[in-house]
Amino acid sequence: MSGVSELCLLLFFAVLLIFLVLLLLVTTRMEIRIIIRNGKNFSYVIIHLLRFIRIRMNLSVRRGKKILSALSRRIRESDERSVSADSALENIAKTIGFRKKYLQPWNYLKSRITMKCFSVRTRIGTGDAATTAWASGGFFAVFSLLVLYLQKEYRLQERKLQVDPYFQGPYFDLDLDCIIHFKIGHIMITGFKMLKVKKAV
Repeated sequence: MSGVSELCLLLFFAVLLIFLVLLLLVTTRMEIRIIIRNGKNFSYVIIHLLRFIRIRMNLSVRRGKKILSALSRRIRESDERSVSADSALENIAKTIGFRKKYLQPWNYLKSRITMKCFSVRTRIGTGDAATTAWASGGFFAVFSLLVLYLQKEYRLQERKLQVDPYFQGPYFDLDLDCIIHFKIGHIMITGFKMLKVKKAV
């Protein structure tokens, strides 16, 4: 009887090991959807693992009196505090230093990530016809620059933009769809590379 239980336990660990190896080596698909409809947020992230495991995380923000009052209180507190130029420059220097420090691991991870598609559909209205036209054109220009960056850094394959000016009043709708392919093994290797850099310093 003990021999059968040991065989079952060994089989379990073998299946678990195969599953973990596949999880590290097989390409993972992550879809990011940012959906805003008339001021309401319905955004979510879906991660597909091994083609049959699907994990969904909602990014929607629930509105409530407590949240709104807390937010307004935080805004008032932030207005009362003045940020000095020295502290702002110090934060910028820290960010640049962090980027330089971990440049090699970050470049390794970027070279392993592929962006399958980047699609944006939006409707913009400011209440003024001229401002709405300027805002729509500006959005298109920003999207074009962003696409060039994604093509260069993440090998973007498919792109789509649809900007509809809304001249009847203030209005904003956004439907952003982004699909990224990566391997969890590459993320773990990047983590090890960052630890190696940290220990070397």
